[in-house]
Amino acid sequence: MGGTGACNSILSNDVVPVPSGPPRKVEVEAVNSTAVKVSWRSPVPNKQHGQIRGYQVHYVRMENGEPKGQPMLKDIMLADAQVIRAFYEMIISGLQPETTYSFTVTAYTTKGDGARSKPKLISTTGAVPGKPRLVISHTQMNTALIQWHPPVDTFGPLQGYRLKFGRKDVDTFTTMEFSEKEDHFTATDIHKGASYVFKLSARNKVGYGEEMVKEISVPEEVPSGFPQNLHSESSTSTSVQLTWQMPLLAERNGIITKYTILYRDINVAYQPVELPVVPADTTMTLSGLKPDTTYDVKVRAHTSKGPGPYSPSVQFRTLPVDQGR
Repeated sequence: MGGTGACNSILSNDVVPVPSGPPRKVEVEAVNSTAVKVSWRSPVPNKQHGQIRGYQVHYVRMENGEPKGQPMLKDIMLADAQVIRAFYEMIISGLQPETTYSFTVTAYTTKGDGARSKPKLISTTGAVPGKPRLVISHTQMNTALIQWHPPVDTFGPLQGYRLKFGRKDVDTFTTMEFSEKEDHFTATDIHKGASYVFKLSARNKVGYGEEMVKEISVPEEVPSGFPQNLHSESSTSTSVQLTWQMPLLAERNGIITKYTILYRDINVAYQPVELPVVPADTTMTLSGLKPDTTYDVKVRAHTSKGPGPYSPSVQFRTLPVDQGR
């Protein structure tokens, strides 16, 4: 009798060296209308019966509590370094919106699949609308006309639209919401020489859908504004350091490529000196000046299209020779 029992024991270990315990703590969570996240922990150690080489997630669509259609599975094979992990997760995508699915998880060794976990049911969320169709027309007078049409796939009645727009080189965007009946908007303060990004999404009862993104570039022009806050930082008897700030963003009308400084001795009316500042730094040291002399100075900015207006004049005085160190 004892010999027979030992033989049966050996046979049973050879025949069933697969995990006899299912993966534990199986959880399912809807990610969006077409994807679910499945997470689990490994079976209890004394029921693994060998090294677990991977897991399979089985899932099937459910209708009225019954499986419908073909069961599907996703496999996750473990690298040796992952074998000791206790927690696993997988994203299952390509599902149907607003549909119930049943999920089970099994562990497997080189000998085969083990016990399945208890089924977990979950319903995917409803689908959000597709991308609306978007047309941007730059008009004169610093405006842009934004027109849109509903998405092809709305997944139920539309409840409105959301528009985000702004300069591509500025972090902050303007956000506006519109009713489902509105189909256009005119954006003002569109600066010349800048690129703008427009993002439009449609909303149904589930939420906002994917954004349709369009970009426009407005042609450059000469600056319409002058550099700001021109002043002298320090001076000697023969030099002065000038600093200023760029023209206002709305008045640059493109990329500032250089500045021009125009200065003269106030006692010599008709001999101004013009100096280019390239690259377009916002500081410049004038040297070779006369001691104890008042100078008149102004600055203008250039784009690739040419120069803008000069700033208002600023006056400064060089130091006398005995203070010019």
